[in-house]
Amino acid sequence: MTLINTHATVKKLIKDGFSEKQAESLVEIVNNKNDEVVTKNDLKIAILELKSDLLKWMIPFFLTIIGLIITAFFKH
Repeated sequence: MTLINTHATVKKLIKDGFSEKQAESLVEIVNNKNDEVVTKNDLKIAILELKSDLLKWMIPFFLTIIGLIITAFFKH
């Protein structure tokens, strides 16, 4: 995933006083940080996965608790 329009950014940096080598190096460094960028969509997916995992253990847990309560109620 490219974070920025590399060509336009290099041109702007050169226009603002960077050498071509400096501008290209800076753009490369920024684009190599892709692994550290999280999008809103990434967060939404992670949240959905966590909710799904949570439900996988919560439902059996609560069904067990309800079963124990019912069993205890009918024993008395």
